Amino acid sequence: MAIAIVFPGQGSHRAGAMDPWKDHPATGVLEEVSAGLGRDVVPLIADPGTGSRTADAQPAILAVSLVVGQALLDAGIAPDVVAGHSLGEFTAAIMAGCLEVREGAALVGTRGTAMGEACAANPGTMAAVVKLGPDAVEVLVDGIDGLVVANDNAPGQVVVAGHPDAVSQVRDRAKEAGGRALPLDVEGAFHSPAMAPAVDAVRAAIADLTVRDPGPTFVSGSTAAPLSEAAAVAEALVDGILAPVRWREVQEQLRALGVTDVVEAGPGGVLAGLAKRTIPDVTVHKVETPDDLHATVEALGARIHG
Repeated sequence: MAIAIVFPGQGSHRAGAMDPWKDHPATGVLEEVSAGLGRDVVPLIADPGTGSRTADAQPAILAVSLVVGQALLDAGIAPDVVAGHSLGEFTAAIMAGCLEVREGAALVGTRGTAMGEACAANPGTMAAVVKLGPDAVEVLVDGIDGLVVANDNAPGQVVVAGHPDAVSQVRDRAKEAGGRALPLDVEGAFHSPAMAPAVDAVRAAIADLTVRDPGPTFVSGSTAAPLSEAAAVAEALVDGILAPVRWREVQEQLRALGVTDVVEAGPGGVLAGLAKRTIPDVTVHKVETPDDLHATVEALGARIHG
């Protein structure tokens, strides 16, 4: 049996996500996150409005995911492979030992602030195109100025990003092609040229850190390739700001690496749903609460000892 732990990205914020974990030993990691951020992350997690503020949403989601990841480790569930969707790559890098918690939290704070400023300077939005494959969506995008493929998430789900006018144009074209374009409630056009101003800030911040080789295999969201060296992980964290998230291919890579069980650690459950669609022959677990943790530990323990 081989286990992959995957971590969600922006859009997965759930207000009060820490409530079920109250007094759990794994919440001790929140102090390290807050120290790295230079502010208390707990109120951000509790605030329903955090999800609409990039600078706040990214550290809040990171913090919740780290608590869940630590709880899994404490329960004896150690990953053979880690991966993360966009922001989730930073959580994966911390859980893989590439970055200390404080370092990673500070880096995510820089990333969230820089991307929030980029959203304000370059207005944009995103839409999920469903019922069409990536090749078909590439054709749609190619005909609309200012529109790019941002995420290839799963069979029949590709996210596009760009200026609001460009995103609105894709709706009619998607319908004509037999699909649908569903607007997403996001602050900006992530994984598009609109985020270019954030790259230098993140590159400068990561240059000041000591990035270590990952313990478990780290699968990059921007290349869908397994990484084993610190320099490659650092490069992936920077490149992922502009590059599309190749999540469908990441999931296929997990299967190619022999992963039998995928565990999503963090709020939302989005990645667990995508995995069930993309790699249905792999067993999928979702851990958002201590009850989920107990069920997952029991299920994996039964697999190990069965």
